[in-house]
Amino acid sequence: MNLKLIFAATIFASMALTACSKQDKAPASEQASAAVSDSDQVTPEQQKAIDSLDKPVLDEKNQDVPASIADAPAEEATPATEADEPKAK
Repeated sequence: MNLKLIFAATIFASMALTACSKQDKAPASEQASAAVSDSDQVTPEQQKAIDSLDKPVLDEKNQDVPASIADAPAEEATPATEADEPKAK
């Protein structure tokens, strides 16, 4: 009985201290401003290196969709109103 009471008190105390702790919101705003300032300092050489790394590697073995279907133009969208719908014969 005492062990259960001590265990419950410990759990309650840890939850209470966690919930009542001071929330530090400053680092999130500092990170956002730091990201903006870093993008201003990128040299053209660095941007070229970033662009070369950002290109995805295409998987030649992935043949799920044939190129003729994948490169085909999209179908027309569903008409917005009933007046735009084609008439059924």
